[in-house]
Amino acid sequence: MPSRHVGAESVSIAGMTGGSQDFTLVEADVSLTGKEWEKHPIVTGPEAPCILGIDYLQSGHFKDPKGLRWAFGIAAVVTEGIRQLNTLPGLSKNPSAVGLLKVQEQRVPIATSIVHCQQYRTTRNAVIPIHKMIQELESQGVVSKTHSPFKSPIWPLRKSEGEWRLTVDYRALNEVTPPLSAAVPDMLELQYELESKAAKWYATIDIANAFFSIPLAAECRPQFAFTWRGVQYTWNRLPQRWKHSPTICHGVIQTALEKGEAPEHLQYIDDIIVWGNTAAEVIEKGKEIIQILLEAGFAIKKSKVKGPAREIQFLGVKWQDGRRQIPTDVINKITAMSSPTNKKETQAFLGAIGFWRMHIAEYNQIVSPLYLVTRKKNDFHWGPEQQ
Repeated sequence: MPSRHVGAESVSIAGMTGGSQDFTLVEADVSLTGKEWEKHPIVTGPEAPCILGIDYLQSGHFKDPKGLRWAFGIAAVVTEGIRQLNTLPGLSKNPSAVGLLKVQEQRVPIATSIVHCQQYRTTRNAVIPIHKMIQELESQGVVSKTHSPFKSPIWPLRKSEGEWRLTVDYRALNEVTPPLSAAVPDMLELQYELESKAAKWYATIDIANAFFSIPLAAECRPQFAFTWRGVQYTWNRLPQRWKHSPTICHGVIQTALEKGEAPEHLQYIDDIIVWGNTAAEVIEKGKEIIQILLEAGFAIKKSKVKGPAREIQFLGVKWQDGRRQIPTDVINKITAMSSPTNKKETQAFLGAIGFWRMHIAEYNQIVSPLYLVTRKKNDFHWGPEQQ
């Protein structure tokens, strides 16, 4: 039951009137019971009055005086202003999607000396997943069997979701690899620039396996060799964990976007964000960038296209109303941490929150009592000032 409107803007709806049509988006005071009121965005229009509050009803429920719980099952309505970007044709549902860039094979710096390292002992739980991963990458042309004097050890990493990632420890190779002058943008400078836009709507695009989409020149491949189950492989595409991969990947994507005359955006390696004052503006920008990337040969997963939305995460930071904020899940993890009981635990806590210092006003002043207890000359003491 709307009681008052507190603003309006246009939103495009598909599937209600046989086509796509603009309706009015308003924020209203609504209630399912007439007692508990809350603010909720709703859409309405003369051609489809029944759409009023349809998404609110779909997610809502209430109990009547007899204690019966009432819920609403209403056919879903797709709002192009929210879902269109991740329903564009050409986006992949394959979790292992890999593209192949339509460019000349990249010539990259070659190591000044041969690196040959022993393989680490692999965790038992990682053996089968890594074997399947190598087989899949070989079928995709990302890796191939080889004979090379180089050898770097496989270093499986477990993702936060529990899945394994095939990576190779290139630290020794990195030490004998010539430098590159180019570099990726400074993350903090990008955040300052995005903040200056004071945007209301955002969308993000994350290219799938971007490194693996960039082909390497044949003469550059032997240095990336690794061994698995007695068979030597190397990368035909840009590998992860190599020192120059982020720089090269960023430059290749940047060139593709410039060549395609992409609309205004910010890019950090394979992560891209667009913004605007309306959802429609962000949709158009996002569409153009996705089309440019797909035509260039990159793969983009549906699950990695977010928005348009008023609140979104980019570079690990939450963005809303033109301002950056620490994500709620990060705040919850920090506040759930137990109070340190010694200097080592205090240092670990400071290390955990150090990444977010740029987002916390007067950070140094706030944490100064914690640094006091970590000094060698001071005994450990945890009191109200530290808490």
